[in-house]
Amino acid sequence: MSRRFDPKAFSALTIDGFDVTDGAFAGHYTLRGSDPADDVSFSEVVNFGTALQKPPDARLLRLLVLTCAPSYYKAAAPSRIEIAIPTSDFERAYLRELIAGGLGEFAYRNDLPEALTPDVTGPQAGAPSSGVDDDDWDGTRTPLVPVGGGKDSVVTVEALKRHGLHPMLFSVNKFDPIDRCIEVSGLDSTRVTRSIDRRLIEVNGDGAYNGHVPVTAINSVIGLIVADANGLGPVVLSNERSSNVGNVSWMGRDINHQWSKSVTYETLLRNTLSQYGMNPDRYFSLLRGLSESEIADRFRSSPEYFRVFISCNRPFALDAGRRGASWCGHCPKCLFVFLLMGPRLGRAEVEAIFGHNLFADNDNRPGFSDIVGLGVHKPFECVGEYYEAAESLLSIVDDDDWRGLPLVEEFRTRRAELDAVAATGDSGPDVHYVPARYASTLDDRDGAVPKT
Repeated sequence: MSRRFDPKAFSALTIDGFDVTDGAFAGHYTLRGSDPADDVSFSEVVNFGTALQKPPDARLLRLLVLTCAPSYYKAAAPSRIEIAIPTSDFERAYLRELIAGGLGEFAYRNDLPEALTPDVTGPQAGAPSSGVDDDDWDGTRTPLVPVGGGKDSVVTVEALKRHGLHPMLFSVNKFDPIDRCIEVSGLDSTRVTRSIDRRLIEVNGDGAYNGHVPVTAINSVIGLIVADANGLGPVVLSNERSSNVGNVSWMGRDINHQWSKSVTYETLLRNTLSQYGMNPDRYFSLLRGLSESEIADRFRSSPEYFRVFISCNRPFALDAGRRGASWCGHCPKCLFVFLLMGPRLGRAEVEAIFGHNLFADNDNRPGFSDIVGLGVHKPFECVGEYYEAAESLLSIVDDDDWRGLPLVEEFRTRRAELDAVAATGDSGPDVHYVPARYASTLDDRDGAVPKT
């Protein structure tokens, strides 16, 4: 580029529309400068390839172009978003809520509170159909289960299998941990590829604002398109109770790294489906009523996955050249999963999974402190609540097999503080949407069932 990217030089993001060619969706966006010559255009591509048996629903494609927009909006966070294609009031409201919640961490880290409230405008679409008129959809059909390569989706897959269901597994882009988990499951799978515009990567390195975006929201809408175009049943997510809990309070807002995994987004998407005239039960999270601890209790009964699952972000880097092959051993996700599974699988097993003992590394002290509620704040990562991390750490410090490790000995001296955190417990979610047919798949495991 001839000159440095200046976010303040752009007054609006235009969502120009989308097209579908040979199974590839392309969403088009333009950051508008004061001079048209300064405009910067982007296209995001989701290549469905042969994953669709019929043309995708136009309503869901429109929802996808809106849901991908935050990635490009955040580059400059202008005061306006102009939607060039006709949309309904509820669609514009969806985009406003997606930005306000899904870009909370981005705004916090960049100190851009105004980025969460852009003016969203555009031509008005015709009135949508009233009520739910979804005659072609059947909730008893084969479910589509997104697989992320971690323990949560494994628990969902195995719960459904035990009850005679054979879900179609689904992933976005190719990652080794996901492929390994799918192979162990023995189930059929389908995959699509999503590519952000390389121009966005260029401007990110040239002065654009950058940060976390609601990726789970994007993958959820892609999953809905795949399920609908293949005559499948519901898209069954594996988002747990702890994703409802935010990280920090800022400017009167709850900033939640996992917002697009939370029941707040689940409700937003389900309501949007209803306003499209689609059955909202096309989309729900099976594990919504479970804590991370309860999920870990269930996961320990699936040892066939112990050497293949990975929750660390390093193997999932978009740039293949930056991907690691295993757990990094330092990020919040590594520390949390190690801590959670330690007392459940035992020291020898978690050391074999991670390659070493994370309590032996003094550099992990701040990370563990944050996770158990004795540090700065809950890490901006997909980790569980303070109380359950503290409970696991208490089990470890009380187990003679873990004695002698530097951080275990150090945390033993803070037992009273850990007891206080563990005693806070949790309040559970206000709501979950698991249909009875699916909720029953969790009833026979360790007595854990979704709360109502």
